This record gives sequence, structure tokens and C-alpha cells, in this order.
Amino acid sequence: MERNAEMALRHWNERYVENAESWLNRPPRQMLVDWAHVLPERGVVLDAGAGVCVNAHFMVERGLSVIAMDFSEVALRLGVRSESNEKGNLEAVVCNMEQLDLPDDSLDVIVNFFFLERNSLRVYQRALKEGGVIFFETLLGMDEDKLTPEYYLQRGELLRTFTGFEIIHWDEGVPCGDKKFSEQLVARKQLEGRR
Repeated sequence: MERNAEMALRHWNERYVENAESWLNRPPRQMLVDWAHVLPERGVVLDAGAGVCVNAHFMVERGLSVIAMDFSEVALRLGVRSESNEKGNLEAVVCNMEQLDLPDDSLDVIVNFFFLERNSLRVYQRALKEGGVIFFETLLGMDEDKLTPEYYLQRGELLRTFTGFEIIHWDEGVPCGDKKFSEQLVARKQLEGRR
């Protein structure tokens, strides 16, 4: 693991340990709640950058099987312990998302909230089954964010990346904290004959 990646992992692990209760008491992302009606009744979901699995638990409760991926084992352990997994539909996987590789046409849903690894975007497109849905929201780059552009989307980047998908919801410049804004996308992979 590169030194920068090791430092980031240490930083996040410390945040999860120091503020475990706060992380675990967060609600699922509002965009996921608002658009939950487009989730299938059953299927396999990838929760990328899952953290303490708040979104994963929300989807398990809806009857979905969820693979929660994060590079922080500390976060995933907190998330898996936070609620009983009586349905057995939550699997936690420690993963360096820079090296993510998924089988083609293997997932019904992908959720990615406030995490950006651009190499994974093409992987997501291939991994979704036809008719599969992606929920994506992360920080939008503004002028003051030029110090770390790799952590921020460019304006309209999600729309450009998911060209050919049916756009169910898209918004840009959504307030999400102290002078921070996000881009949101909910999109369905088109069936072959309908593109």
C-alpha cells in the first residue's frame, strides 16, 4: 500500500474509532431513502465505500443482499456488529477500491455515497446487470477545491460518465455541508434493445 493510502486509512480508522457512536447513529443517505422505490424487491447490491454499513442495513431491511465494501476494516466491523444480521444478507469485504474488479452483469444495484475513485466508474457500468440501478452522490468540485481535485467531481461528470443509462434523477450543486455541494445521480442501465 502506498504511503498516502496508508495515511488515509489510518486517518479514517481513527475517525471511526473516536466517533463510532456518531457514525452508527447516522441515518441512511437521504437520496437513497427518497428514491428507494426504484430498488428491486430482491437482488444483489454493492455498497461501495460502505463505511459503517448504514446504507447497507437499510437495503438489507428491504430484502436485498448487500456486499458492503470499504478499505477500513474498522468501519466494516462496526457496521456488521451494529445490528444483528438475522437475514444473513450482509457481507462485508475489505477492498482497495483503486484495484476494484467485478464480474460483468453481476449486480442489480450499486450505491456509492461520498466516495470517489474514478477507475471504479467503468467497472460499475460493466458490473450492473441490464435494468440495474446506480445511486451515486459525491462532492462537486468548486474553485476552492483545486488542492485535491481527485476527491471532487467536475460539473456534469456523472451525466457524461453514465451516458446511455436512463436518468431517473440528477441534481448538481446540492448543499451538503459547510460550503460544500454534491452531484447526485440515480440511473438505470438500459436493456440492450432499448438504447
